[in-house]
Amino acid sequence: MAFSLDHCPLKETLSIAQTCAITFLGNASNNLQQDAFFFLDNWYQEDLGVMAVTPVALPFCLAVSDGVASSNHSQHCSKAVVKAIRRLWNDQKNICSDSIHQLINQTKHLSKRHGAAATLAMVTCELDSDGTIKATITHVGDSRIYWLPKGTSQWQCLTRDHNLLNELIDQQAQEQGSQAKLADYNREGMAGSLYSITECFVLTADESYLSSEAPEGSSCKIDINSGDCLLVCTDGIHDLVPSRHWQLVSAETDLQAWLINLKNQVYDSDGNAYDNGTATLVRFE
Repeated sequence: MAFSLDHCPLKETLSIAQTCAITFLGNASNNLQQDAFFFLDNWYQEDLGVMAVTPVALPFCLAVSDGVASSNHSQHCSKAVVKAIRRLWNDQKNICSDSIHQLINQTKHLSKRHGAAATLAMVTCELDSDGTIKATITHVGDSRIYWLPKGTSQWQCLTRDHNLLNELIDQQAQEQGSQAKLADYNREGMAGSLYSITECFVLTADESYLSSEAPEGSSCKIDINSGDCLLVCTDGIHDLVPSRHWQLVSAETDLQAWLINLKNQVYDSDGNAYDNGTATLVRFE
């Protein structure tokens, strides 16, 4: 099922990539869609939908936010996060965890929404002064960004989940006098309690945000080449279908069909789509 955009982003400059997004409610036990996403110039929170494949030019921004399911009002936090991103992006301001934190809590929220929490994974791309495409990878919590460099046979995770397990990995490495590698993080098959999120955005119902700290987000930059792909997704995707089971993407791949196949993999998994799922795929030309 495809849903239409209120207004498609039209670029007068030459497109450098194509992108497409998919979102679905899944079999979430609370029957709520707590995922939200920002797609180029607008935010969305839909039960089911597949975007049309859209050409994009630099600069651009793509993001997903996942409401933490422990609160049945967390869909309001994820929505607030992507709405804040739209405002910051339109105003050409720096988008970071601190600026998002300030914006989402400038509004006094209903008391029943106090404590609603959400994660973030975001990529912004722009042309650097030396002519290269720079992608800034930003995340809070356990939503992730994956990279498939052209010619490689394995998706690479660029983000380290903010959870108890990864903190223990850092602690162990420090005690051993070594540095943990990115491949050491985000392990599979561990006890569920170790996946407890340690960083997230939280709604406040009063002026307490003035003294509260913004979540500690992580950010890095990578150089993008022609043929590279990025995937921005919530844990309803990567928890149920690890990236080693994802298809590769070539210049001929139909991005919409690729995402629909990924959604089908989530439903066919042992977890049977127990969570909402959202993913945005971008391929550089």
